[in-house]
Amino acid sequence: MLTMFIRALVLYILVILLMRLMGKRQIGQLQPYELVFTVIIADLAATPMGDVGVPLLYGVMPIAALMLCYALFSLLTLKSERARVLLTGRPSILVSNGVINQQEMSRQGFSLTELMEQVREHGIENLHEVGCAVLEISGQVNVFPVSQKRPATPEDLRIKTSYENLPLHLVLDGKLQKESLKNAHLTTAWLEQQLSRFPCSIAEAYYCALDTDGVLCVQKKQESRVRFAHALDPKEVCW
Repeated sequence: MLTMFIRALVLYILVILLMRLMGKRQIGQLQPYELVFTVIIADLAATPMGDVGVPLLYGVMPIAALMLCYALFSLLTLKSERARVLLTGRPSILVSNGVINQQEMSRQGFSLTELMEQVREHGIENLHEVGCAVLEISGQVNVFPVSQKRPATPEDLRIKTSYENLPLHLVLDGKLQKESLKNAHLTTAWLEQQLSRFPCSIAEAYYCALDTDGVLCVQKKQESRVRFAHALDPKEVCW
């Protein structure tokens, strides 16, 4: 029993490490060769994991060989356009300026019902309002409305906007996020001074974030109230 437990643990950790090397893409975003790699890896790990009569090395070596092939294919797709097209394919234009590309729909095995479903999911009711619909190599369909139907942007209205970025999480569950402070070129002493305005310490803060408007958002532990305060001039924001 102990041997089976250790074998399962070793193979599980090995597969986790290999999957981490593949990055953070979801299953629906995997390229064909990546999906095949994922399926085979699971099968190769399951056999020596459940059968102690199969040497552990017999499971590790094929997995290592597949990982070598995966690394080679990944390198080829980065360096060679031909290899990228061969291994991953090309995006397909299904609709252009409201006109359906019937030949491409047939070649991709994509039905009108599936196309209309994807169009509706993007908030478009009529196909003639579609400026472009692209079937990506991951199988996802991206739909863009014609320019007359797209939402107005500040650029369209000639409105000048201020700089925006993701807020920095400075404290999470009482734990100081030193990397965030470093990115904002701020110090722990500065944060403690700002929190004292509420009043609150770093250990007492459940959540603390700083946005690009220079506003500090703080929620203390065991409190259902969120507090805000101006902590920086927007011109001083530098992340």
